[in-house]
Amino acid sequence: MVLQLLARRARSSLLHQRQHSHLQTRLISSAFDAPARELSASGQPSRVVFGAKVAATQLGALSRASGMRKVLLVRDRDAAAAARTQYAEFLLMQAGVPCFQYTLERDCATLDGVDHAVATAQRVGADGVVAFGSGNSMDMARAVAVVLANGGAAADFVAAVEDDEEVDQELKLQQVKRVLSAAPLLLVPTIAGCGAEIARSTLLLDEDAETKVLFAAGSDIVPEAVIIDPTLMLTVPLHATAQGALTALGQCIESYLLGCGDDATNALALEGLEAVAGALAASLKEGKLDLKGAVLREQFALASLLSGIAANSSGTGAAQALAVSMGGISDLPHAQVATAFLPFVFDRYAELASENEGDPFFDELREKLENATDRLTAASGFQGTNVAAWLRYVITRFDLPTASTLELDEGLLNGLVDRAAQYQDDSMQVARSDDSGAIMEKEDLRAIIDSAVLVVEPSKEGEDK
Repeated sequence: MVLQLLARRARSSLLHQRQHSHLQTRLISSAFDAPARELSASGQPSRVVFGAKVAATQLGALSRASGMRKVLLVRDRDAAAAARTQYAEFLLMQAGVPCFQYTLERDCATLDGVDHAVATAQRVGADGVVAFGSGNSMDMARAVAVVLANGGAAADFVAAVEDDEEVDQELKLQQVKRVLSAAPLLLVPTIAGCGAEIARSTLLLDEDAETKVLFAAGSDIVPEAVIIDPTLMLTVPLHATAQGALTALGQCIESYLLGCGDDATNALALEGLEAVAGALAASLKEGKLDLKGAVLREQFALASLLSGIAANSSGTGAAQALAVSMGGISDLPHAQVATAFLPFVFDRYAELASENEGDPFFDELREKLENATDRLTAASGFQGTNVAAWLRYVITRFDLPTASTLELDEGLLNGLVDRAAQYQDDSMQVARSDDSGAIMEKEDLRAIIDSAVLVVEPSKEGEDK
């Protein structure tokens, strides 16, 4: 019933927006409190509280209800994070729950950073963790909650077998795939993106290896609740807003192409696509985003959630895998990298469908791509010839950084492709109960990079390839 209400609410909101696109603002009315697995049996591991102002009404109450006596409040390190997090601190203090703010040492969560945060929590006497920020803060908070409860170091929860090809990759996951306890944990996203708030996977940067690794792979780290308040996202700037929305949209489409674990979750993936495209309809016509628009923020936050649910069920697609793999060698934001790759990823899907015409699997892939294109057109009012063309139009319309901002040394390329392929495979093993694997293979990922990125030979830096 909640699933049906959510889908109906999303469609109704989009319809209202299309019929009244001349209205600049509208009060956010969508709100729900969904227990774990009620929106999706295969993709929603935790309770979700969604709606305008729910942080004000729920953060303090839920922290007390979960038994937190003192909170480690994890936040990002950008200039505005301190001011944002003061609001969360106020809400916690109002509920009688003292807190200590912990700022990420880097723009992403790291293994060493987790150990430092755990030591800080122990020093100040924190027994609960609240993330108030981006996906990096939420990854950090998840890992801290696990290490606080179980002891040891962050590295103890990363698969020990690295590059031994004779060891089955499933065995790697089984090494850390166990039931893990965690300290009381709440996640509060302040930006909409690829659904990190609901993700099953926790990613940390191993600074020594310059690669992102799965923390506690195969084990769900389940918070007491995920609190999604779109009004907390009103100050996110243009590029980060648009890139987060396109990252969510791309993840929804890739999950739809890969196939989620049940029909209801496939439907949620398409709802996420339509939420982003519909929210962009007026902006594409006018050439600017209404960053203070309540409807836009609501729909982007909803799409982020739905994209994360879908990816939990389907496994990770190519764009996310490439962006994650770039994370160890690039300081560019994850959403910027994923958005830059998206048009080239969907070019490759279309090429695979065309090259394998007559194969039932790839004929179905072509039909899904056509359906996604039709839905993008219907929701946004802009007709692209295919998904990639639609994405390129949006990227150009909002002057977003393209793949030309990405540059790779030739010597890093093979490792990047290998890591992306391995991350896809690992996510499939965690997410899927069937034997289905990724559509993109190593040669496809390499073809995407060759099309998208300037590759520089070490001896000829500064010259085009």
